[in-house]
Amino acid sequence: MPITQYKAAAVTSEPAWFDLEAGVQKTINFINDAGRAGCKLVAFPEVWLPGYPYWMWKVTYLQSLPMLKKYRENSMPVDSEELRRIRRAARDNQIFVSLGFSEIDHATLYLAQVLISPTGEVINHRRKIKPTHVEKLVYGDGSGDTFISVTETDIGRVGQLNCWENMNPFLKSLSVSLGEQVHIAAWPLYPGLERQVAPDPATNYADTASNLVTPAYAIETGTWTLAPFQRVSVEGLKKNTPEGAEPETDPAPYNGHARIYRPDGSLHTKPDKDFDGLLFVDIDLNESHLTKLLADFAGHYMRPDLIRLLVDTRRKELVTESDPAGGIATYSTHARLGLDRPLDGEPKSNKGHVESVNRKVDEGATKI
Repeated sequence: MPITQYKAAAVTSEPAWFDLEAGVQKTINFINDAGRAGCKLVAFPEVWLPGYPYWMWKVTYLQSLPMLKKYRENSMPVDSEELRRIRRAARDNQIFVSLGFSEIDHATLYLAQVLISPTGEVINHRRKIKPTHVEKLVYGDGSGDTFISVTETDIGRVGQLNCWENMNPFLKSLSVSLGEQVHIAAWPLYPGLERQVAPDPATNYADTASNLVTPAYAIETGTWTLAPFQRVSVEGLKKNTPEGAEPETDPAPYNGHARIYRPDGSLHTKPDKDFDGLLFVDIDLNESHLTKLLADFAGHYMRPDLIRLLVDTRRKELVTESDPAGGIATYSTHARLGLDRPLDGEPKSNKGHVESVNRKVDEGATKI
């Protein structure tokens, strides 16, 4: 039976910089806190593990190398005991978890998100389709079978996007076409407009993300929109400063940017600058009926005879192999990373919880 009214939480906190183990424990603690508070969903910021590499926007190539090495060493594989521990915490608390992390797969990092079900299954695994500007020095591009954001669940159709994906009109069109009802706009760490330096545009500052991009997403899609954000402390600023450089001393411009918006784009929750923890919201999916009644951009307020979006979810292989029948062998990233295997060897059970929208697309198919 679908749940239309429930409690959810968005995390606004400081990551355990460059420390995967400490970050995993902090993640589990927040999941436990949200579970005790009666939440059905808890959402974490972009690359919460092991923190967002904001230093890449400020350092030289040579300064970046030791930090990049340490960052990669503390990034998390999907098929890892660290993620399994987080999945068990979700199962123990019977809660959906939207987790952002730096995923390492072979030798490439990805800005990854997973949606974990109350049974501990990873029901969606996605990678940011295009790292932003200097992020390209750290991360690779997501593939065709790892970018669909919306998943059908007992608590509604839940979507996830990373950072500037939330202002990408094509990705918003795709999400609204899948009937999204609750959205996780996962944001990293970056400063407010008080730190703006010409000619850097306002696009690149946290106030714009919090107060313009995120509510615009809610308005245009008619969804409940949770925007978890990272924070930083004085000690965190030191950890994100290369050796020999003088660290910043005032973390205030980086903090207080998490938000929760209603389906009409009105503000529900905004933390104080010094708040570190969980922001709570009582979601009522029926509240989106009026917003979508007025403007459903996937239905009555769109003209597909005039304008359409082409979506290609096929995985493009660097190396292809022939299968025994003489065709081309294919695989899904989901299966290759072991996400189709049961957690702890327990029998798989869907219990009516989930059906991932991207699994509805036939393997290798192109959807128009």
